[in-house]
Amino acid sequence: TMLQNKIYQNFIKEILKNFFIILFGLTMIAWTVRAVNFLDLIVEDGYSIITYFQYSFLNLFGILTKFIPLAFLISLLLFIVKQIQENEFLLLWVSGVKKTIIVNLFLFVSFLVLIFYLAFSTYLTPLALNKSRLLLSKDGFNSFLPTIRVQQFSDSFQGFTFLVEKKINNE
Repeated sequence: TMLQNKIYQNFIKEILKNFFIILFGLTMIAWTVRAVNFLDLIVEDGYSIITYFQYSFLNLFGILTKFIPLAFLISLLLFIVKQIQENEFLLLWVSGVKKTIIVNLFLFVSFLVLIFYLAFSTYLTPLALNKSRLLLSKDGFNSFLPTIRVQQFSDSFQGFTFLVEKKINNE
């Protein structure tokens, strides 16, 4: 049974290692795309670069949470395919290990990932997204020029409305 426990520990480590690698990769790709979209905060809304980076980082938690189920599914499928190709499962079943033990192992790992998902989706993500909203609401404009557009009313400042007919050299 000690050997079997080591085998199961290695299975769990491999599934979780693949899960975190896939989760990190998918999150970084989506986060990069989202961060590019957030450049409007600097260009159009006039926020500072520090605010942009803080806001982008805080939105990382919202992106990460969305990829947890997909990353787990992919990591579990990769693990199963790899074990089938290397005949690891066949060796376990020939040595007397029941298939229900492997299924219970998958359920245990699924439960661990579920706890991770719930921790992020109920506590960390709402906290981070709320902090990002507060960041934009408390941080003032560095320049009001990006908020002014040609032939559009601009009411970015409370109690004050701009109408600009045309801009020449950003003036």
